[in-house]
Amino acid sequence: MFINTLLRVALMLAYAVPGFLLIKTKAVKADAISAFAKLLVYACAPALSLYSFSRATYSPQLNGMMWICFATAFGLILLFFLLFRLGLIKLKEDVRWRVFNVSVALGNVGFFGIPLLEHCLPDHPEVLIFSEVMSLAMNMIAWTLGLFLVSGDAKYMKPLKVITVPSFLAMLVAYPMFLNGWSFPAQIESAIELLGRMSTPLCMVIMGMRLATVSVRELVTDWRSLLASLIKLTVFPLAMLGVMLMLPVEPFVRAAMFLLACCPSATVMLSLCEIINRGQKSAANTVLISTLLSVITIPLMILLFYPM
Repeated sequence: MFINTLLRVALMLAYAVPGFLLIKTKAVKADAISAFAKLLVYACAPALSLYSFSRATYSPQLNGMMWICFATAFGLILLFFLLFRLGLIKLKEDVRWRVFNVSVALGNVGFFGIPLLEHCLPDHPEVLIFSEVMSLAMNMIAWTLGLFLVSGDAKYMKPLKVITVPSFLAMLVAYPMFLNGWSFPAQIESAIELLGRMSTPLCMVIMGMRLATVSVRELVTDWRSLLASLIKLTVFPLAMLGVMLMLPVEPFVRAAMFLLACCPSATVMLSLCEIINRGQKSAANTVLISTLLSVITIPLMILLFYPM
């Protein structure tokens, strides 16, 4: 399992190479990155949400476990935010530490998490919906407390932003369909799946583009982003595992939430920093560093579940 997962994560990161080369060779200008990102957010992400729910068959037990996982993710992210806020209270005037504060718990549970779940838990396609509820919990906190922590000013909090996130709007369609056992016609469902599966390659291409615009020296010397990445990739998933071991859920649910917690830092941090127009560099560095490190940390963490 270690070798297979290592190869799987490495393959996902390999998708970043074309993006890196496109920018370095000037075949695509850096200004175009935002256009690629909009395609990812407004087209691929909603399709991925619809696809995730289409892989699950409703049962009261699964629905109950889904909302247990939502509450668990919400509570753990909130706990990490508040604990690190208290620990960094004397440094709160430095935006780099404020970005650090939110970096330790926000993860790329969709574009990165879903292929990871499909690889590690192929016999349980229904686990993809746990990615969606964890993403919901993450976005609810990010656009409220997360924005407050990054900005230091409550006026920037945007609770209504959650309901305008495209993947959330898709969930408003997908969840009732899941509850009622409805599905799209086969041709439409095939198109949704294809568009959703584009998410991971496109996300990594964008990551490669951003990496091409960053100084390598600046990246490797950003110790705050490195520390935040290590906490996100090791401490946060171990905390998730500890909580899940205490809950009355199936082993595959426990494994799914642990895997999602192992995902690298989420790009939503960049959006938070863009709103206040500060801390963008720290956020971008953390996303890049944590994604690069995940090729090693995810296989190592998975050894806790699959020792062979």
